[in-house]
Amino acid sequence: MSTPGSASLTTPPAYVEPGSDANLSSVFENLYLTNSPSDTSPETCLVHLKLLFAIQAMKEDVGYTDGLWGLWDSRAGPLEQSVQSVAEKMQDDQLRILSQLREKRWALFVARAVERYKAWWRLFGGRQLREEDMMANNSPAYVEFPGVVGYETVEWKEEMLPPLDVLMVWHTHMLNPRAFLEDCMLSGKRGFWSTGMPWRLINTAITNSFTYNVTAACKASWTALTHLEWSNADDPLTITLPCPRCTTNLQIPWTTCSRPSTHPFDGIPDLVGTGYGDGNLEHQCSSCQITVNKPLLCVSKFTNDVNSLINPATNRPLPGTLLSFRDGKPVPSPMSSWFAKQEAAFPNRLLKKRNDNPKMQVTGLLWSDAQPTMHDVRARIEKMVRRSGSGAGSGVYIRKMMARYWDNHSPFALDLCSAVMRQGVFAEKMHKIDWLHSPAARATMERLVKKYDRFFSIMAKFPLNVAVPTLDVDLAWHTNQLSPLAYYQFSVARTQKFIDHDDKIDEDALSGHFEWTSRAYQDMYGKVYSECTCWYCEAVRTAVVNPIGRLLGMSTQDQVAETFHASGQARLHPPDNSAHISSHNAVKIIPDPTVAKPRRELVDRRLATRHHRRIDDAYEKAQKRAASKGRTIPPKGEYYTHWGYPYACYGPYVSPVWYTPGIYVGGGCPGEMSACGAGASGACAGGTCGGTVASGGCASGGGGGGCGGGGGGGGCGGGGGGGGGGC
Repeated sequence: MSTPGSASLTTPPAYVEPGSDANLSSVFENLYLTNSPSDTSPETCLVHLKLLFAIQAMKEDVGYTDGLWGLWDSRAGPLEQSVQSVAEKMQDDQLRILSQLREKRWALFVARAVERYKAWWRLFGGRQLREEDMMANNSPAYVEFPGVVGYETVEWKEEMLPPLDVLMVWHTHMLNPRAFLEDCMLSGKRGFWSTGMPWRLINTAITNSFTYNVTAACKASWTALTHLEWSNADDPLTITLPCPRCTTNLQIPWTTCSRPSTHPFDGIPDLVGTGYGDGNLEHQCSSCQITVNKPLLCVSKFTNDVNSLINPATNRPLPGTLLSFRDGKPVPSPMSSWFAKQEAAFPNRLLKKRNDNPKMQVTGLLWSDAQPTMHDVRARIEKMVRRSGSGAGSGVYIRKMMARYWDNHSPFALDLCSAVMRQGVFAEKMHKIDWLHSPAARATMERLVKKYDRFFSIMAKFPLNVAVPTLDVDLAWHTNQLSPLAYYQFSVARTQKFIDHDDKIDEDALSGHFEWTSRAYQDMYGKVYSECTCWYCEAVRTAVVNPIGRLLGMSTQDQVAETFHASGQARLHPPDNSAHISSHNAVKIIPDPTVAKPRRELVDRRLATRHHRRIDDAYEKAQKRAASKGRTIPPKGEYYTHWGYPYACYGPYVSPVWYTPGIYVGGGCPGEMSACGAGASGACAGGTCGGTVASGGCASGGGGGGCGGGGGGGGCGGGGGGGGGGC
């Protein structure tokens, strides 16, 4: 992602003195790396950056491959050959369509990568979790699963490495720590969870030109074990899927948007499609005539999970019922009688007790005359809840359980397709800042690891607030999460909670929490939090200053900001290429137009408007103050280039504006989520959304969220929500 007129990738990034490109060979030699669980270090951060660069290179290669899956550039029509200004490019429909064609190629590639990840995931085996494991004292399958006592590891060897696209999906899965822990628990993959990313092997496999290079034996092993090609693009153009109702094997095309290279330009191309990797899956079963679509697959996932719960042979607890929403840890159960009253187990008890009632039964929905959706499931769950009654805590677990199924028919706790798209925003920003080519790359990593430690101290000191990371902090945080056991132990030791990394947070809430984090960091450490000189960061630094304290010359925040500029540090942090707010998880809340706005939504919108006004006022003050000091502040608004087309963006905290709803698998938009309300996709089951749920906890959509949060303020921190970071 780049901005017109921005510095090139060789521009010295934040934290470093100007200088020539570092020799990558010297950066990556003599690194102490292991394939075992490890804490965050400068070495692991460097290799993580190397992996992100390889993923970004793969993305560009896929998006710019003309004709991949029958998506030809010529379908955008004739392009303007003359040099255009940014304003002219923004009016160029052909350029915009071309960028969407490239995005569609990448979206299909990601959808196929997630399916390939499923095949690799199954290779690691494991015994499925049972309810009795949750009742047993010190069970290694549950309570002791994330513990260090008797933990298991995977002995990584080079031939075990998957293709880069699969590695990318695994990377994203681990960056949702609670979801990854839950999925590994349910599947009995303790060693796989404990070990995490094999950094030594990753460093060896990725060359200094960021190509992923493994041996022929590794590729042959992959094909033999998964029956898939090493290259994503070489896999079949169809997928075999059993009909959810009658189990007949169906051959469904990945996309129906393909056209031959000779297809004439006929206006705006259809990039939605009805294939398995398209935005509007629709395939009729030739045997039972049911229409297979995404809503049906979500219902199928739910009914299969309920059957696994009520079948004594499997007795597998439902997703969303394993971890405490308060601290993210397994809930110890010293006695079975106590377990019978436990909040987390409420959905399991409810489904086992009420599913036999014909009016409430959910397992028979697939055989109903109508085309069932999760709305039908929700209606029956509501009846069960009304009959049973539930406390506020139990209601949270109903929402957590339902969140696993709204817009998500994968076997995982979240929709990894949308999650990969959001993580791609972070990879692009790391590529643009380009710390790897800095002559002080290692020193930069040492500084951001220290800053990350301070960030965690803030979360520990203020457990009821949501802390939002800067890009440098987020790199260290992500790196820590890629060693799940080490991250779990670190997080619990520092905060008594397993801090989650929220995959979706309302963009306005994100900005508000970032302002609070900036104030807290600068109060505690006397240093600027966001070392960036863009208009937004300058405005935030001004907003956190107490005006009375400034007038009296007693404001610590004001002194911190002035020192940043007076020392010359600010000149090393260009506004278009510095580590400001990390916003890859920013999403827009989309209200349901068919229902009246709930009171909370009206309050949230009012708060968002107030926040915008506050930032705008702070920007004006920052401009005046800078002018009095002989400085200038960049104008508001930024331009981002996505696949060659420029987009105007208000600020660095907003959800990416280039997402094109409809072209992604399932039709959702990675940068949006639905507001909670009756009738809305992903809305809470009636009777489960109590006043104890923190703001933002009941939201879903945008590719797999769900109304199961408890995250404070829309983030992953806060109070009863489960504590900590806003990213």
